[in-house]
Amino acid sequence: MEKLLITRTFLGGNMYKSVLKTWIAPFLGVGALLSTHAFAQNAPLQTPPSTPVGLNDECSKELLISYFPKVFVLETLKKYNVSQDKWEAIASELAQKDKQVIKTVEEKAAKLDPNPLKDPQQRQAAVRLFRETLTDLFALTMKAHGIKDGKQITDMLNDIQQQKAKRFAMCMQKVSSEDSKGESKAENSATLGDKN
Repeated sequence: MEKLLITRTFLGGNMYKSVLKTWIAPFLGVGALLSTHAFAQNAPLQTPPSTPVGLNDECSKELLISYFPKVFVLETLKKYNVSQDKWEAIASELAQKDKQVIKTVEEKAAKLDPNPLKDPQQRQAAVRLFRETLTDLFALTMKAHGIKDGKQITDMLNDIQQQKAKRFAMCMQKVSSEDSKGESKAENSATLGDKN
């Protein structure tokens, strides 16, 4: 349900604007998930809108909601001179760990009082919890493949997150542009209809 609501948040008309200001700007990925988690508990199940034409690949919901998108992982591994023979294995393991993030965060949060996922006043604690979880899962994978330098691991995770942030901003701009074009066409049609 969370991934469905995340998609709705990312691609759902005006809704993304408030989410972008409140959650994405402070911490891309984590903030979006926190806002999604906050209203996922009470929100009815809704079908996300279809992706506008031309955004399918570079703005796919899978890419935008993944914590460790393969395309960004591979780019980061290349940038940090990780041996190419390790790339696929690392990307595959991170794809598996991607599925553990929400569950792990929820388990950690349930042990805290107050639970930062249920208390809007604890937003910073929730962001910290998500970041720690992402770092732990990423570091485990990197260390399993011989990358042991903590600073390099942190820098690599930051690089992936920065790529995600840039892509997300680009996709939101495209969606906003598509929305504006659609609204302009509707207004023009209505105006032309009034003149006839």
